[in-house]
Amino acid sequence: MHHKYKHLFWLFALCAAFSFDQLFWQKSVGINIFLFILLALLGGLVPIWLGRDAVPWKSYLLLLPIVGFALMSFFRAEVLTSVMNVLIALGTLILLATTLLNGKWLKFNIQEHLTNSLQFMLNCFAGGILFFVNVKQKEPNAPADESVEKDPSAETGTNPVKEKPRERKFLPYLRGILIAIPILILLTSFLASADPIFKLRIQGLYSWFNIEDIGEYIFRAIYIFIIAYLLLSAYYFGLVESQKIGKKQPSKPILNPKNGFIESWIILSAVNLLFLSFVILQFTYLFGGEANINVEGFTYSEYAVRGYFELVAVVIIAMILFYVLSLTTKRKTSAQRWIFSGLGFLMVGQTGIILASAYKRLMLYEAVYGFTRLRTMTHISIFWIGLLLLAVIILEITRKVDRLAIILICFIFGFGITVNLVNIDRFIVQQNIDRAINVTEFNSDTALDTGYLYSLSYDSIPPLLSRFTDATTPEDIKNEIGGILACRAATLEIPDEQPWLSIHYSELRAINLLDAYKKELDDYPVHEGEFWSVEVNGEIRPCNGYWDSDDFLD
Repeated sequence: MHHKYKHLFWLFALCAAFSFDQLFWQKSVGINIFLFILLALLGGLVPIWLGRDAVPWKSYLLLLPIVGFALMSFFRAEVLTSVMNVLIALGTLILLATTLLNGKWLKFNIQEHLTNSLQFMLNCFAGGILFFVNVKQKEPNAPADESVEKDPSAETGTNPVKEKPRERKFLPYLRGILIAIPILILLTSFLASADPIFKLRIQGLYSWFNIEDIGEYIFRAIYIFIIAYLLLSAYYFGLVESQKIGKKQPSKPILNPKNGFIESWIILSAVNLLFLSFVILQFTYLFGGEANINVEGFTYSEYAVRGYFELVAVVIIAMILFYVLSLTTKRKTSAQRWIFSGLGFLMVGQTGIILASAYKRLMLYEAVYGFTRLRTMTHISIFWIGLLLLAVIILEITRKVDRLAIILICFIFGFGITVNLVNIDRFIVQQNIDRAINVTEFNSDTALDTGYLYSLSYDSIPPLLSRFTDATTPEDIKNEIGGILACRAATLEIPDEQPWLSIHYSELRAINLLDAYKKELDDYPVHEGEFWSVEVNGEIRPCNGYWDSDDFLD
């Protein structure tokens, strides 16, 4: 393949890899994540735009989740949300690379997406080499579709003259640089000896280099090269391989129907009977109330905390089973199609009840122990899994189960958007404080887990301050919150010269808010020692958890 701006791909790959080092080396996470993803993205798109390569508009749709989720990593400090944002952005970048010049990401099925992703991963090992082998520099006057260069001897009849390979045109530049370097070093040393001020300027220029850190420089140079190579491989896949994927013949079904109807009927019937027995048990015990559970010797909370993750796993396995059977089962007659669909709908319906059981258990678990990040994430995911179950039913009714891939992509994007909108740590603060204020069912000396709230990210500071300044907050809860905020204000680690690349919106906002309420937080003196501690209601308590103060003092 020929491309007019071939050199820009590897130049931009090097620049983006070098920017990674400058953005992240010895710097905390902030706006730098968004900047690197943006630079890596533009490094592949700008040469394509300059070369006027046709990019389908459907491919540009993927820029929205890439930029959106990368940018949200700057606004959300909660660790699970941040990791999710980065993973979705990177995953969508891979999806963009595999479908860049064909725009068929909306049409590919699950098998094709998996095959393309595997091909992309394998391409990462050889793509950088293939780029220099298969992508040629196009001459300015060469036709756009030129793939083979003409032999001038074929027209003139003369003996061919061996021309200098294009790849060697850069050698004079390299030789010139190598010759100029020692000359510059020699002349610079004489000039520095002649002028002390010039010497100081030169010393300042080279102050960044320390021979003692040569190992660090080598390590950084190695990972810069690796990142540049991986980026160039991704650019190659988007420029060359994505076109080949688009030119393939229409895909065959993911799995050819080979299973007989009887086998699938037996499997679905057996699973439905198992699910039915479990559903009856749920209506008798979990949905029936605490009295029925106590008959079996379990407390309500003990029964609630058992197995909601396992139930979610059962739901996922059931969906995969129905999906595979739907694609592989022969249904020759109308009766067989109706029976299969009926059994499938029954299984999906009972799966929905099992999902509701998992949701009920999770709510009871949260009522007993409060919200955590993992529980909140699970809470949100159950809602989206329920929508996925509904989508599976609709696809089966319309005989389009092979279109599940686009549903899963929308599921991932929708889940990620919901998590960002909910703001996990803010949600935990609000729910746990409400629970502490309204708790009457459980006997607990301290219903509010202040140690856990103290461990949350900067996202938790605004809602904590909102409750702290709320006149309706009970005095005892307000003091607990005040102790948490005083500890957070005292233990903030703010470097004297924080690089702007490490600035995070959530962190900056939290620091400003804590500084604005510094006077109010002075009512809760914080002491530094082996452990940070705070005085709340005349008691000295550790900042990282309010266990018994006598044990803490001992």
